Amino acid sequence: NEYKSYLSLDMSDDGLPEEMVQIFYNYHETLKGIEGLLEPYLNLPLDEMYDALSPIEQAKSELITAYTVNSLYWSFLTTQGVKLEGNPLKKEMERIQMYMRKVKLLECELKKERPPTGHNPPVNQTIDTYAAARFIRRNLGKEKSMTEKLNEAESTASNTET
Repeated sequence: NEYKSYLSLDMSDDGLPEEMVQIFYNYHETLKGIEGLLEPYLNLPLDEMYDALSPIEQAKSELITAYTVNSLYWSFLTTQGVKLEGNPLKKEMERIQMYMRKVKLLECELKKERPPTGHNPPVNQTIDTYAAARFIRRNLGKEKSMTEKLNEAESTASNTET
């Protein structure tokens, strides 16, 4: 069992509880899995990989790399006990996220798809034409029924007056 061999690396002599050793083992296994997933990309020269990508894919790759490096540095600072409330790293990560949203909007525009909505609002101020069309269609149907109701009310009022 790999876990037992992992324990034999003299980690138990450090006075760590068994639960912590299990957490470190799981973390180590996850990192090995990530290395395995990244291996095909790491073996390719960067120029060859970029030549095979479209400009949108190149931008996404650069943004993912920048965000990953910043996230790893964030994790490192956290493990060192650094308080990150006013750290400029947070602004940098927010800036990268903003550009990720811009690239996503551009990608949707090129594919002629509906842009993402919800928790990640569009960066630029645009009108969600799909939602506006639904809103107008729904309210036009209600308006027609309201008009009919008003006509009925007027006709019953005029009948009672005569």
